[in-house]
Amino acid sequence: MSPRQAAWLGWLAAVLLCGLVFRTWPVLDLAASAPFYLPQIPTGFIGNLYHGVLDLWRLVPQVGRVLGVAGLLVLLVPARRIPCGAARRWRGRLLAAVALLMLGVCLVVNQGLKEHVGRPRPQQVKPFGGPSDYVPVGSLSRACERNCSFVSGHAATGFVIAGFGLWGVRRVRRRWWAAGALLCLLLGAARVAQGGHFASDVVFSLLVMTGVAMAVRSAMVQWRGLRRRLALRQAVRPIVPSGFGLPARPIMARS
Repeated sequence: MSPRQAAWLGWLAAVLLCGLVFRTWPVLDLAASAPFYLPQIPTGFIGNLYHGVLDLWRLVPQVGRVLGVAGLLVLLVPARRIPCGAARRWRGRLLAAVALLMLGVCLVVNQGLKEHVGRPRPQQVKPFGGPSDYVPVGSLSRACERNCSFVSGHAATGFVIAGFGLWGVRRVRRRWWAAGALLCLLLGAARVAQGGHFASDVVFSLLVMTGVAMAVRSAMVQWRGLRRRLALRQAVRPIVPSGFGLPARPIMARS
């Protein structure tokens, strides 16, 4: 088994294990949100009382948009016009983070899972004063029509910084993944305190974005390998001998 196959197998095992845990003990989601629920306050969840938490809630999507625009602008500048090696490396890192943002956050999370799973948010379920029933992980629902709870978009956006290490060696990738995972969990915890997401939404946001990062890196490694093979074929051309070690002479047409 190759290291890449082992990584995918480990990721799949983590997804299945977390799904089994939250399906077997759905009370874990409710227990994680319950300490932040206060029915006597208008907002319902105490996270909405703190300006720092509210500022993060508003700021994170804006940071994601700025990062996306910056990546598109950098993409307009060809790499050959950037003479400095460090600047060229950071150009590649920024583009990798933007790829993770576009494919992971915008496509898979926001347009895919959040729009089609239909899981209601904590503030929408009956245990916390809402009209809907609690929907466990792995179930589809019609209780929420759009921009639903599964998975957390804010947490997924925090993980995007892991893209800065996507093209590095294994040690560099692990370091940036740890930074992205930490920011993902911190932003997810803030959303749990606001009643915007369950704990499982945050956990699976990390797992989904990790899978997208692995897929993006795998695709780029394959693309780089293909380009190198094509360049090698163009560089190595067949040599036609002229015969007897003498230079080939042009054939003159007979009159």
